[in-house]
Amino acid sequence: MALYLDEGGLCGYYDSMKALSHPARLLQEARARAALTQRALAQRARTTQSVVARIENGRTNPTFDTIERLLAAAGFTVGMELVPRVATDPIVDAFKRDIDRSLLRRNLEKTPDERIESLQALARFAEEARRAGRAERKTQ
Repeated sequence: MALYLDEGGLCGYYDSMKALSHPARLLQEARARAALTQRALAQRARTTQSVVARIENGRTNPTFDTIERLLAAAGFTVGMELVPRVATDPIVDAFKRDIDRSLLRRNLEKTPDERIESLQALARFAEEARRAGRAERKTQ
């Protein structure tokens, strides 16, 4: 699991709540980046080394306040942000998944004039198809 820690807080493209659901890894990473031993971190946070060890070993489930205090002692803060969910359209998602991108790439390689010429050729083809359809229906 990647943790994005920086002096001043949890940063980068990372879900803070997920990081907080793994306090052992979060605390280990913060302590390692601060180059602190468990004992040194405990002294800075005014707790015991055994408390830090129990959290890092996953033997206890610390409160948010405890994690915040230990991270502060290591020189970090916890940052959280509310981000609105973007509603997805299942039809658009299916279209994006099934589209042949090679045709798009080929079209984008063309100059604007070549693209216009292609569209004009497509329009001529569509008109011929319409005429042929009408002629066929008249003969029936």
